[in-house]
Amino acid sequence: MHSGPLMNAPPVSHTWHALPASEVLTILGAHAEHGLSRAEARRRLALVGPNRVGEARDAPLWRLLLDQFRSLVVLLLLAAASVAALLGERAEAIAILAALVLNAAIGFGTEWRARISLAKLRALAIPRALVRRDGRVTRVEAAELVPGDLIVLEAGAQVPADARLVRSAALRVNEAALTGESVPGEKAADASADVATPLAERRTMVYLGTAVLAGSGAAVVTATGVATELGRIGQLVALAGERATPLERQVEGLGRRLIGLAVGVCGMVALVGILHGQPVGLMLETAISLAVAAIPEGLPAVTAVALAAGLWRLARARALVRRLPAVEALGSTTVICSDKTGTMTENRMAVTHLVLPHRTLGIGGGAVSPRGAFSEHGAALDPRADPDVVRLLTVGALVNDASVEPQGDELRLHGDPTEAALLVAALKAGLDPAALARQWPRRREVPFSPESRLMATFNVTPAGAPVLLVKGAPDAVLARCALGEAERERLLERNRALARRGHRVLAVAWRPEGWPEGERFEGLTFLGFVAFEDPLRAGVKEAIARCREAGIRTIMLTGDQRPTAEAVGRELGLAADALRSRVSPEDKLELVRALQAAGEVVAMTGDGVNDAPALVRADIGIAMGRHGTDVAREAADLVLTDDNFATIVGAVEEGRVIYANLRKVIHFLFSCNLSEILTIFAAILVGFPAPLPPLQILWVNLVTDILPAMALVRDPAEPDIMRRPPRDPRESLVTRRFGVRMLGEGALLAAGVLSAYFWVVGREGVGPRAQTIAFLALVLFQPFQAMHCRSERVGWWRLPRNPLIWVSLL
Repeated sequence: MHSGPLMNAPPVSHTWHALPASEVLTILGAHAEHGLSRAEARRRLALVGPNRVGEARDAPLWRLLLDQFRSLVVLLLLAAASVAALLGERAEAIAILAALVLNAAIGFGTEWRARISLAKLRALAIPRALVRRDGRVTRVEAAELVPGDLIVLEAGAQVPADARLVRSAALRVNEAALTGESVPGEKAADASADVATPLAERRTMVYLGTAVLAGSGAAVVTATGVATELGRIGQLVALAGERATPLERQVEGLGRRLIGLAVGVCGMVALVGILHGQPVGLMLETAISLAVAAIPEGLPAVTAVALAAGLWRLARARALVRRLPAVEALGSTTVICSDKTGTMTENRMAVTHLVLPHRTLGIGGGAVSPRGAFSEHGAALDPRADPDVVRLLTVGALVNDASVEPQGDELRLHGDPTEAALLVAALKAGLDPAALARQWPRRREVPFSPESRLMATFNVTPAGAPVLLVKGAPDAVLARCALGEAERERLLERNRALARRGHRVLAVAWRPEGWPEGERFEGLTFLGFVAFEDPLRAGVKEAIARCREAGIRTIMLTGDQRPTAEAVGRELGLAADALRSRVSPEDKLELVRALQAAGEVVAMTGDGVNDAPALVRADIGIAMGRHGTDVAREAADLVLTDDNFATIVGAVEEGRVIYANLRKVIHFLFSCNLSEILTIFAAILVGFPAPLPPLQILWVNLVTDILPAMALVRDPAEPDIMRRPPRDPRESLVTRRFGVRMLGEGALLAAGVLSAYFWVVGREGVGPRAQTIAFLALVLFQPFQAMHCRSERVGWWRLPRNPLIWVSLL
């Protein structure tokens, strides 16, 4: 259906804003209530292509392979091969070139695997959009949107395509990414505009790449992909290229310093060898090979693999890293500031009590069942025969933007969990929320805001009378109700009693006398309180205890009342000073600043538009993947795909493991490389030939170094990793104490190799047999050094098994 109208659309996008919404719908063959059918959407997608403006593309594989030959290590290997060829050592020259190819293959393989891992992570971050198809609101990949689709806009969502507004309510959009205007634009479906209206003033349109800051609406898609305004002006909506992280920069700087040291030492080795009568060509070849051995060329590749593998493990643990520096900051976290609802609790609200002005009713049935018994003082109650209950639940279902749909014996909930719980309660009372919405049509709404702490809608009753419906925080709503001071205080105390038992409480009121002028909601009639329960997530209490062991403070943030926060805090084992109630987004930002000023490394969770400043300011901004807004996810460093506090703690542990494993690799590679340098330098210094010829050095460098290093990267967490205090983020990757330890171990390994070498030299003199023994000693020592490097605190036999270490030993 609608196969013709799409082809009659105006040739350019500049005219949509000047047309009435009804005409745009007709031209695009769309319907304001039902949207497109799924079959028609598929047909149009095949016609116009996916809704993509541009994508970040990786360099081609041939470029990745070519890059492996553009390093100092490769130049040193080529120099060694050239010297060998000039000296007539064809076998050695061929072997060195083979080592060069092997080195390039290892680098290419590790970078290719890292690219595959990152590509899988990007696939997890595909943007999605709310769209109405076949009369139902569903969430689809933004790439599947087509002209004529009816998209649903809500606060915090990114606009997924260019679209003409059909309906709007207090809609405000940030178009800075498109227009450069920093002030949010007011949008209205019924606004007027002419063809010449500039882009920044088109109030009837929303555009791809912009963000909804407040309000709600529905819009029909007019352009997708390269046909959008963003595509037309040549901008790309793509994953930003990742810069090197601070850790990678530390590794790179460390490598440069080691290169300088290695070149100096190798120059001395060559000079001393020549002065002792060794052949000039052999000593040059040995010096170059030794320089290759001294430089841990596998370290950058191992670092890339470690970060990519860590990112993938975090993703499998339901934590999606959007910015690489967050992986390093996780290990330094000292404070986690976490939302209560949905992060520490399940965010599956269920209405358990209705508190009428002078009565309290109980409701059973759980959070997702359309059936549940009503009771009063333990006796069953028929809610349909009670006008007070019907009125309260009717208003709660109408001043509401959520939706529910049957799914077997349960309900599938869409939208805010608290609002969805109100609809479930209405269904349990025999009311039909969809029918109520048709019988009491909404004319206007005032969305919830942190300032007012309430939501209001202007509706028309079935009899045609205007009525104002309100729900919100108890104190905010009661302050606007026509009540005596004593009655208001009595109701507030009832609210506090519910909060002390851990309930979340909403107040519901109305103004049946008609709509007020403007938004002065006064003289309301109080209808009752609705009390909700939100069970704690499994494992959160244990996760908080783990944080305490790890030296990490946990602060619970909630918009609930103080008594509710204290009741939940007691259940979680949190002290009173670890609770922040009635927290606004501005309060979050101030809290982050105060903690950072005190020297803390702060992880902050958020899900709303106004949480974005706090998420950006925090050392690690953590957004909710399920119930968070697109704006919050864009501002965050880490996205929780399950919105679970325990996942944050798991991510902190993984961050510590990644950092610890990189230190193990550095410990192993540097101590082993130092042992090689010291072995050859000491032997030549006392007048003996080099214990290791160039080919053997290359073998050690490319086989016995790389394989154990790769195994160490995937070492499991040490048992006490979460019982250690957070590391100081200012601490260098290689401290003075750590460097002295590596130097001492390198000297010890060199002493072992030289002991074996001199023992054979003393019995049989210098020659191939002594070199072979030195080579075997070094090859056998290094895997055991890898075992030793698994921990700086305990013996390797007390650590969790790592089968890869044993494979590398073999």
